[in-house]
Amino acid sequence: MSLASTLRKELSFLHRCSLGDGMRENDEGQIHILEMLTLFWLFFMSATFLIRVHVPDSQSVALDASLEMAGSDAIRYGLGLDAEITGDNRLEELLASDDRDGVCELLQSAVAPGKEANCWLTKDSSVSTPHGTVGTPSGGTVAVHQLVVVGAHAWTVTLDVWSRGGGA
Repeated sequence: MSLASTLRKELSFLHRCSLGDGMRENDEGQIHILEMLTLFWLFFMSATFLIRVHVPDSQSVALDASLEMAGSDAIRYGLGLDAEITGDNRLEELLASDDRDGVCELLQSAVAPGKEANCWLTKDSSVSTPHGTVGTPSGGTVAVHQLVVVGAHAWTVTLDVWSRGGGA
């Protein structure tokens, strides 16, 4: 039996049913459209009442901006501080003498109150390593990077900043 003949038989049967051939009228089992809509609405509202989906609020952008500003300000402080012996500023002077702990102590002391930071330094294409006081963040962190060129070397200074206590 081909697909076309099967479709013709089905259409013929549906056509006879719609005309009422061989079918008797039975109004007792019919559900009216308003009853169906009412039942649907009742079911939907019951499900809505029983199933509650709590979507957490997204993290505030202000917290990230506050941490980023604290890190940027600390780096700008180091770049703006006058050199003690030679160089354009204190940060470049310490980097030129390869005093990595001195650089990180300077920057970490300049981080805003209520915030803490880990300091990571990279010289040229070496691996970034932490220096100075290394702490464990108690919440989310924001990394602030600054490229500083001293002579023939390119230093990457990174401050990983977080709020003390983990909150804002």
